Amino acid sequence: MTEYEADLIWHYTDGAALMNILANNELWAGSAAFMNDTNELLSGSIQLRKHFEDQQASLPDAVINGLEEYIPEVRDRSRHSFVLSASSDGDSLTMWRYYGRDQVSFAIGLDRKESLVPLARLKGDSHPHPPTGYLDDMYEKEEDGQIATFPDGSPIVIFDPDSIIIEGGDWKPVVYDPAVQAEIIAEMFEKLLEGVEKRSSAAEPGRHWLWLYPYIMNESLDLIKNEGFRDEREERIIVWPNPSWKFVFHRPGPFGLVPYVKLTSLGGDNDDVHEDRFATESGRLPIREIRIGPTPYSSEAAGSLKQLLSFHGLHDVKVSYSEIPFRQ
Repeated sequence: MTEYEADLIWHYTDGAALMNILANNELWAGSAAFMNDTNELLSGSIQLRKHFEDQQASLPDAVINGLEEYIPEVRDRSRHSFVLSASSDGDSLTMWRYYGRDQVSFAIGLDRKESLVPLARLKGDSHPHPPTGYLDDMYEKEEDGQIATFPDGSPIVIFDPDSIIIEGGDWKPVVYDPAVQAEIIAEMFEKLLEGVEKRSSAAEPGRHWLWLYPYIMNESLDLIKNEGFRDEREERIIVWPNPSWKFVFHRPGPFGLVPYVKLTSLGGDNDDVHEDRFATESGRLPIREIRIGPTPYSSEAAGSLKQLLSFHGLHDVKVSYSEIPFRQ
């Protein structure tokens, strides 16, 4: 592998998806809840839950109840992550077999150092059609149900559902090593335990500062995968955009209408030139190379790909070929 290739992450895809990516400068991060493998992003949660159950005998009931909020039974876990997958291997027989069953497949070499950001679906700062009770959990509540206030009389806001908060966007390697996974789980549990204990203490009443813990927790958990898949050498971008009404799109799929987030680069004409957390117009994706999968028609495939790249003004994108021999 050359130094140039080491800077790339490879997104495997078919011809139809490649055309859409080049035309729109978008990569789609799909909802974890709608993946073909229903346990795809649950491995970490399963391990965390087991670790929690192993520790319960030594924990006070109040702490156990607090932790249940962040470490629910796995079957009840709500998976709000959006995932874009790629591989650090740009010529993987495993990946070519998966994507190249009926037609020529491609691996898009993306600059791993460039972050991707969500593309906004709607403008505006508030939900255009808020459901009943949308703001019910926005404020800290007293024991009698009244909204808690600061000394100046202003309400204590726990979390504004319309506030823009975007976590993730960088490529992270999937963790296959069971020993490393165990370290991640133990460290995550200790952080959650510390947070819950502080929240329930008299010295630090309220819970408005702890809302971010599920996001921090899930980024590590969603990178844990069974070591049997090690040869995929997968890396992921995992994003959690808020509010969902502003960033989440839908497309038809085998499990219903599949939520997804469009990822792009900054560089388009954004509504706010100072905004760097999301884009309102697509920017050019950091595509540096496109590799053509094993095929007996490599010269024809390369000719048409180079033509398409030129139509989009992508004259600097390198076209290469898989070195794996084609087998009929």
